[in-house]
Amino acid sequence: MAVDESQVEQIVREVVNNLFASVGTSTLKTVPVTSSIGDGIFESIGDAIEAAKDAQKKFVELGRNIRFKIVEEIRKVSLANKERLAKMGVEETRMGRYEDKILKNEIAALYSPGPEYLELTTYSNEKGIVTIEGAPFGVIGAITPMTNPVPTIINNTICMISAGNSIVYLPHPSAHNVTLDIFRLVHNAIVAAGGPPNLITAAKESKIENAATVFKSPDISLIVVTGGPGVVRLAMKSGKRVMGAGPGNPPVIVDDTANIEKAAADIVAGASFDNNILCNLEKICITTRNVIDKLLAAFSRNNAVVLNDEQASKVVSIVVKEGEIVKSYMGKNCDIILKDAGITVDPSVKLAVFVAPEDHPMVQHEQLMPVLPVVVVDSFEEAVNAAVRVEHNFKHTAIIHSNDIGRITRFAQTINTTFTVVNGPSNALAAETYKGGTTWTIAGATGEGVTTPRSFVRERRLVVNGGMNFVK
Repeated sequence: MAVDESQVEQIVREVVNNLFASVGTSTLKTVPVTSSIGDGIFESIGDAIEAAKDAQKKFVELGRNIRFKIVEEIRKVSLANKERLAKMGVEETRMGRYEDKILKNEIAALYSPGPEYLELTTYSNEKGIVTIEGAPFGVIGAITPMTNPVPTIINNTICMISAGNSIVYLPHPSAHNVTLDIFRLVHNAIVAAGGPPNLITAAKESKIENAATVFKSPDISLIVVTGGPGVVRLAMKSGKRVMGAGPGNPPVIVDDTANIEKAAADIVAGASFDNNILCNLEKICITTRNVIDKLLAAFSRNNAVVLNDEQASKVVSIVVKEGEIVKSYMGKNCDIILKDAGITVDPSVKLAVFVAPEDHPMVQHEQLMPVLPVVVVDSFEEAVNAAVRVEHNFKHTAIIHSNDIGRITRFAQTINTTFTVVNGPSNALAAETYKGGTTWTIAGATGEGVTTPRSFVRERRLVVNGGMNFVK
């Protein structure tokens, strides 16, 4: 249903207030950019949009081979700065772990799919010829998160410009400086490789008015949003086409055929990675009653602490308020969270686990912290049903540890998520996707799923009837 301009204004304000909500680090008033305006950064978002529009026209005139050179240069500069950007990200957002952010930056730089994903296809027979190729949308408005600002800029830029688009970025205020730091590096890499200036642009400051302008601008053809379900839902009311990388609440099932020790080690590795701020990581463990004792014991041997009922209650009392996850604890180290609850553990402990009912707030909500609830059921069938319920039809990610191929198949078919990981940690979907390209915009909310350069083109077909079929 179409909405008028006043409705768009109201919707955008709701969207951006939601999106830019503080996580205990920053407010809407961002730290001013310390360098002079340039490198794709503009005083006004309107100027940023206009510059990106002009740059996109120049870009497509350069031909497709330049895209390979640009992408290679982006990969090089991103890798060269991965440690510094990881450190800057932790310091600014106060979320996650330095060593894990290095790996995230590296994966985005190495394995983001490029122009090779957009090969032209032609069919010919005695009746004529059909040519299928992807045309760019034009200018994309992209809202970036505070959880993964650096790899998102790297990945989105590679994918979107490989498809022939330009991009207007809207950084999250709580990651404003680190986002614009990687932004400048990528912008200058594009120019150094022969691309036009302003193929990616941004405004000097992050503010509500910028998002409102992008949402309403006739020069923006596509909006890519990373955020919760409310943000994506409201963005879709703006009248623009939207790709929404909404939330995930990935369940992991451990059944009685699994290698329990390996399952525990994998779950700890996945759920504690970067302190669980990625939306594809294990958020809830579901296991059967005949396995629970073995699994909890295995957790305690694999760098996790198992909380008793009293300890769990203390932790929940500080990280959940009025049924909602307390944002200031998102991305914090496990030992820091437990210390605030009056529990002392060694800093080497990366994950806390506790037994919880299915209706527990930390089961139902994406918690984004290294505190993992474990739900106990009586059968595998109950485990599957519970997993489907707590995943909330986000169609994001699910994990299973089992050696029963029938059960694995049934689970994957039933939960129907974009990613299903079998007998491994959730972050295997990133570490192993060099074989298919990694993504930092898993658009489960709007149905695209894994985004690649193909996601950012419109398929166009040229049909020549009765001619240009040169071979009989």
